[in-house]
Amino acid sequence: MSFSSKLSNFCQYMWNHYSKDGGKLLVHMGAAGWVLSSAAQIFMLMGDKSIDKKQKKFLMPQELADAGVNVIMYYSICEFIKRGGDFLVEKGLFLSEKVAKEILNLKPSNMPELALKDWKKLFSKTELKGKLSKLLNSPQNLEIFKKAASTTEKNHITEAAKKALNVFENHKNNVGTLSAIAASVLACNIITPIVRNKLAAKMQKKLQYHEDVETRKRQITTNITTKNPLPTSFKAFNNYNTFSGIKIN
Repeated sequence: MSFSSKLSNFCQYMWNHYSKDGGKLLVHMGAAGWVLSSAAQIFMLMGDKSIDKKQKKFLMPQELADAGVNVIMYYSICEFIKRGGDFLVEKGLFLSEKVAKEILNLKPSNMPELALKDWKKLFSKTELKGKLSKLLNSPQNLEIFKKAASTTEKNHITEAAKKALNVFENHKNNVGTLSAIAASVLACNIITPIVRNKLAAKMQKKLQYHEDVETRKRQITTNITTKNPLPTSFKAFNNYNTFSGIKIN
């Protein structure tokens, strides 16, 4: 497969998955950005010859933890808020007047006039438990369609549902995009830094403790076995350290 064909397939894939959901694109691209930036930071640390192995051993776990927190927190927060916005729209809890007007155009001629706030009366209670996008995408399954008096009436409902679906999807896309942007600001500037700093402090404290233990072991080994070697009969005490609770006078 040529490069142009691969590029064409990739562009088609992006269009199919994100053309009607800009919010999902922002969330996924934002998470991908965090992954790449974190990977670059880690590889830079690994390849930096000015940092000795001892320091890298101390810094690498902290960098890996930071990377994990950044990616996981960003994606989970943004995805949760974005899906919340989608849910509100799909349940009809956050619709614009334009969308409500288009939905009201589905009204059969034998029904009385309805106010914008009463658009839900076009659907049964069972239908309202589902997603609005699915209802508008399959108007032939609606109760008002089945009870339509004529073919002309049914054609009217089908066309009105098609137009309403288009307006609805644009509205949902706008809400999803705004939700993703707001979630990104919240995740990057408020929640993630707080969680990352707390986790980094705990890891640093734990790593510092282990580093202090190793340093103290080396110091004791040097003092006991090099400067003042113990007799062969005291060989068992060569592994002595301050954390064992043993003291030698």
